[in-house]
Amino acid sequence: MKNFKEAPAAGAQRLDVLQVMRAVAATMIVALHADVNWQFTLFPLHLLRLGGGVDLFFVISGFVIVYASRPYFAAPGGRSAFLLRRFLRIVPLYWFVLTLRLAMAASVTLISAKAFPPLQSILTSYLFIPYDSMGYGDAYPFPLIDLGWTLNYEMFFYIVFAVFIFLPLERAVFTTAAVLFTAVMVGFTFDLGLPFSFWFQPIILEFVAGMFIAVLFLRGVRLPPLLGLATALCGLAIWMLTDLSRIGFQCDPGCYSFSRLLVFGGGAILLMAAATLTRNISLPRFAQPLAKLGDSSYALYLLHPFIFRGFKIALGGVTYPPEWSNVVYLVIVVSTVAIAHAFHVLVETPANIWLRDRLITSPRKVAVS
Repeated sequence: MKNFKEAPAAGAQRLDVLQVMRAVAATMIVALHADVNWQFTLFPLHLLRLGGGVDLFFVISGFVIVYASRPYFAAPGGRSAFLLRRFLRIVPLYWFVLTLRLAMAASVTLISAKAFPPLQSILTSYLFIPYDSMGYGDAYPFPLIDLGWTLNYEMFFYIVFAVFIFLPLERAVFTTAAVLFTAVMVGFTFDLGLPFSFWFQPIILEFVAGMFIAVLFLRGVRLPPLLGLATALCGLAIWMLTDLSRIGFQCDPGCYSFSRLLVFGGGAILLMAAATLTRNISLPRFAQPLAKLGDSSYALYLLHPFIFRGFKIALGGVTYPPEWSNVVYLVIVVSTVAIAHAFHVLVETPANIWLRDRLITSPRKVAVS
């Protein structure tokens, strides 16, 4: 494989801002799911629209894939290098938690009458193919790890992106965007079955928005600070103040429609533009440790259901006054973030380094995370 030189570190401070946004997005999802088991009552959590963390992830992903893949565009071996690094970043941890999920299902099958997942559900889950493994219906074709529905979109985006990476950067971005936009129009026009009815949903245009923001960033487009602040405030206003009931929006992870793209996607796009394009933006010193949590956001996203299960077992026989419920909720959310970060540092990172050293021959690794 060609030895790709490491991409220049221009805009490193801005990428620290993105790492903080990753950490925030993952924590939003954790906070949303924690409320199912340990109710937070200080104020209605639904006002924060925590489910939009997924949309923020998708916009960030579109940006990072373009920014970090600069050495691969129009380069011999670029496609295989890109796909290998994406595989190493996404697949090992996902397969680990999926295998853990199957091991738990097997233990339940041995001690109860609950059926073990069928082979088709197992294979489609491992291969990132949308399939109704959980029995929720074709509108919610979740893999055996519920959270894997987002990765099915991510992998679809990577494959389409990789097809055109032989082109120069901007041509590759615009061609990928045209294909994804066409896919959405086809999905909107025709009644397609799985997996295309899932892949061709409007939510994939959030990747496109992230790619376009990356192009603007690399062109040197910058917003004056006041305009950047106004952009961020508009994003928050769209995200948090829109009356979802008036546009037919269902606030659950299975909604991938234009209404979700408009509200959660629109808010995430404006926040992303403000974070990356505002002139002279810098990360406050007190927030710099949060950039490290961005590194562990993927582990936090995939592992938090298992960590929650551990807390439920540990607290199963514990009774506490109702007024403690908010404290318990906050302690569990913070502890989950800390446990996932420790797993990232002690397990995920060494495992990824071990795999990269054996599968990537380039002596200088390109950071594509």
